[in-house]
Amino acid sequence: MKVIKNILDIEENLQKSYVAIGNFDGLHTGHRTIIKRAMERAKEKDGVSIVFTFQNHPMELLRKDGRSVKYINTNEEKLFMLEKIGVDYVVLQPFTQDFADLTPLEFVRLLKNKLGVEEIFVGFNFSFGKGGVAKTKDLVYLGEGEGIYVHEFKAITSGEDVISSTLIRKSMMTGEFERALKLLGHPMIVIGEVIHGKKIARKLGFPTANIQIKDRLYPPFGIYGAKLQIEGEDQIRYGVINVGVNPTLKPGEFSLEVHILNFDEDIYGKKMYIELMEYLRTEEKFDSVEELVACIANDVAVWTKRSEELKDGCCIKIGEF
Repeated sequence: MKVIKNILDIEENLQKSYVAIGNFDGLHTGHRTIIKRAMERAKEKDGVSIVFTFQNHPMELLRKDGRSVKYINTNEEKLFMLEKIGVDYVVLQPFTQDFADLTPLEFVRLLKNKLGVEEIFVGFNFSFGKGGVAKTKDLVYLGEGEGIYVHEFKAITSGEDVISSTLIRKSMMTGEFERALKLLGHPMIVIGEVIHGKKIARKLGFPTANIQIKDRLYPPFGIYGAKLQIEGEDQIRYGVINVGVNPTLKPGEFSLEVHILNFDEDIYGKKMYIELMEYLRTEEKFDSVEELVACIANDVAVWTKRSEELKDGCCIKIGEF
């Protein structure tokens, strides 16, 4: 997969491209439906598949209140997932004021001239052009003038919910992790560097790797079962993860800590690729360190047993979407 940081700087003479356009934060089920159809068409037509997305959410520029967007995933995580899906190219476009000021026709012609677009794939709520005034029907009309066919995808539902990044963010912020996973359609991806912590957990007999994560929405506080890979390794490992403020030992200090099952090596400075698979329990404040240690031991035992079931049930790979 090749990443293009700005459509204006493309050096390749791209032709016969089939482009899925959207923010694609979280790469939920609806997003993947659009992207995979673009990939299928590219294969059918012997062309290339492209995901056109943004480095920064357009609302960060367009909002008048200056509020930032809480991302489900960082750009690194998004690119990691897109590569696993098998996309040929990703345009990770900076959403600047100049880009926002493009007219609808200028935007369509930019896609045609720079990417050689044959077909465009968008969701039901797609808008574009200065002020977001143009909708999918306008894209269809403008596309016809440039020889581009436009595919619009209807909303995909989960039960009574219309799947959207907004609803997933809301579910995470209200602690509804299982609902968020159901809407995503895949485990929650976290990529971060292992940094030095206070090494308190090691003294308790359960060494943890502290993961540095930023520029994203944190998972709901609690204890998770996860599978993971360490940078430079092919091996799939399992771990118990604490996300929260460590009310017993480090009250008020936020952290994401991973106890890797049957592992105790120096991996400082390496990246860890994590899939949060199951929510095990809420974060608790214990009256004593002994109670904390006993509860951690139980978490490890529970996830060790569960991980063995997962290994027996399928061929485990990180990032299978």
